[in-house]
Amino acid sequence: MSGEFRQYLGQRIKATGAITVAEYMKECLTNPMYGYYTRKNPIGRQGDFITSPEVCQIFGELLTLWCINEWAIAGAPTAFQIIELGPGSGILASDILRIASSFAQVRNHFTLHLVERSPALAGVQAQRLGIVNVERKSEDAVPYQHGVSQYGVPVSWYLRIQDIPKAPAFIVANEFFDALPIHKFQKTENGFREVMVDLNRENGQLMFALAPQSTPATRLIPSPCKHRDHLEFSLESAVILDDIADRVADCGGGALIIDYGHEGTKGDTFRGFREHRVVDALDSPGGTDLTADVDFSILKALLKPKAVTFGPILQYEFLANMAFERRFDALMRACRSDSERQRLESACDVLINPAKMGGQFFAFAVVGKSRSSLGQLSGFTAIKTEGQ
Repeated sequence: MSGEFRQYLGQRIKATGAITVAEYMKECLTNPMYGYYTRKNPIGRQGDFITSPEVCQIFGELLTLWCINEWAIAGAPTAFQIIELGPGSGILASDILRIASSFAQVRNHFTLHLVERSPALAGVQAQRLGIVNVERKSEDAVPYQHGVSQYGVPVSWYLRIQDIPKAPAFIVANEFFDALPIHKFQKTENGFREVMVDLNRENGQLMFALAPQSTPATRLIPSPCKHRDHLEFSLESAVILDDIADRVADCGGGALIIDYGHEGTKGDTFRGFREHRVVDALDSPGGTDLTADVDFSILKALLKPKAVTFGPILQYEFLANMAFERRFDALMRACRSDSERQRLESACDVLINPAKMGGQFFAFAVVGKSRSSLGQLSGFTAIKTEGQ
């Protein structure tokens, strides 16, 4: 399959010229026939990568508690949404439903909305959520899939967050933004030039090359970033963040983003993942997950006019602030054998150890400016942040 897709990409480049890294990522990840996410479920121990919800249930429980805490601080609006961007295998969404439904004062007041582009993964998620009668529509319908979970909570699927009706909402995005298509730029003596994916005419292999002239995306580089030598910028992230900022500003709620990234300190982070290993991003198109670190400094700059941001702080700090140890102790007491306790300890070590996921991932929050008057944000310290 990878050979067929490589041939397709080569023919496209020969016909129309080099393509942007963003176009390459979009083709490789979401092409209807060859796309990485449209053909398989890559998440879990049998896939190409593992996310925090797959490691231990405490992660999903504490993210859900963040939403509920913030809902209560906001005055507990009678109806609200929980939105997950990129629900993957559906484990986090399952934890959200299980924990939120366990609170009597919450159970009948929220609906779950999932933003998922892969029909195959949407089917996996519906099964995970215990939805027996799934209503599937055409992909251009809004929502394109709907059902009622085993807890009686309505669940709807959308291709874009922009399609979800506006209402008070708490948005969760775990390892979502790192997979969105990026444009790569390099500064030259003539200013920024975009890094393109081209075809080596001698051996037929894909390769990176600088655009000879300024491209349309070059004109959209955020002003605070123009001093850098290398830059990765996602236009799709900018569109989604603008929607998030409008939602939390106009309707209330907040967004919690968990991802690996940096604050403008890195330049070239574009890479592939296959079988839990880092590989060349141009190797095996369609058969490799493609990702780039989230540049939180750009996220702050994009959000600042409309919203307040907190973080980023390391994942282990956020989980500790959300009483991780208390929940861990409760689960340890519930273990029925030494082997269960060992498995729980091992899983939790992966989540909170600074040398593992605890120090590789960051927590970053977005709220409306009116939230600033309600005290410290759940899970974050009281350090003043952008937009306040």
